[in-house]
Amino acid sequence: MKFSASKDSLSYVVQVVQRAVSTKNPLPVLSGILLKVNEGNLTLTATDLELGIECTVPVTVEEEGGVVLPARYLGDIVRRLPDVKIRVEVNKENNNTCIRYGQSEFNLLGISAGDFPMLPTVDGETTISIKQDLLKNMIRQVGFSVSSDDNRPIFTGVLMEIEKGTIKLVATDTHRLAYRLGNIGEKETDLVKSVIIPGKTLNELNRIMSGEDDDLKIAFGDNQVVFEMPGIRFISRLIEGQFPNYKQVIPQGCKSKIKIKTRDLLESTERASLLAKEGSNVVRFSVEKNNMIISSNSPEIGKIEEQIPVETEGEETQIAFNSRYIIDVLKVIDAEEILLELTGSLSPGIIKPADNENYIYLILPIRIV
Repeated sequence: MKFSASKDSLSYVVQVVQRAVSTKNPLPVLSGILLKVNEGNLTLTATDLELGIECTVPVTVEEEGGVVLPARYLGDIVRRLPDVKIRVEVNKENNNTCIRYGQSEFNLLGISAGDFPMLPTVDGETTISIKQDLLKNMIRQVGFSVSSDDNRPIFTGVLMEIEKGTIKLVATDTHRLAYRLGNIGEKETDLVKSVIIPGKTLNELNRIMSGEDDDLKIAFGDNQVVFEMPGIRFISRLIEGQFPNYKQVIPQGCKSKIKIKTRDLLESTERASLLAKEGSNVVRFSVEKNNMIISSNSPEIGKIEEQIPVETEGEETQIAFNSRYIIDVLKVIDAEEILLELTGSLSPGIIKPADNENYIYLILPIRIV
């Protein structure tokens, strides 16, 4: 195998596929990146057997072939190369790979490309298209609510539902739930699909997407999902199991509705969280007439109490939340004002943008004495 490419092209593909490299798998080949050149293109592939990423760029091909190189060293080398033309040559006999740049060269011991596992294929009979900027924003607004507890795999995933030209993403760690609705157009109305995608997959995809108004294709298989954008193929296993019925836990009414400026609530909560007790992060929210009092205290340090103006409908109330859960959601809501809907100090609270119903965030309260 022989090819040459610019430093930027090589750096780009390595950076993209490195996100799928296995760090724990005992198989040495999975800690590497597969490089293959054919028909004027260089394709890099990495997988941990749950997530796989394939990235292709045009290069100057002198001899087709492939090799697996250790991801850690390949990434470090490429990142530090000078901005000159890079030439890569692989010895067929022993997979020794020579990377030449200017008058210098670097040699890496590779593994046969035949030892690298093939990524699964999806027939693509059930496929939708969605704008990258829409999906990127949807993932940003729900991805932080997945659980990190691998003992409960369902909650480490994001529910994706497609029906009647809409796409829904739902995530929960049992303490909070984030729901986001998006429109994908009338041409997709025939497809009905419900799958659970690992949160890790969507968060990694979010880092790769451009965020521009370009189309991204999503294809569904029996137990895989594939995301395709120009030059990149991103494939992941699906999580098996039954996602909880989120519609049953979202309250349909409330006793108190409070409209608040998003920035005011975020900044006050961040300050109050500085004194919140370690571990529970409890911050209290009290609504009296057209004011909200935000407070926390620490017996060892002191206390804080802030007051911000709000618009209220319904009963005066008080409730306590984990401050981190409040801060997380306020950072991803783009609206200037939010609605906080409450039904008592022991019932879940709802946070949503004041100007649309496409996003709902449910958060469980903390019992206060």
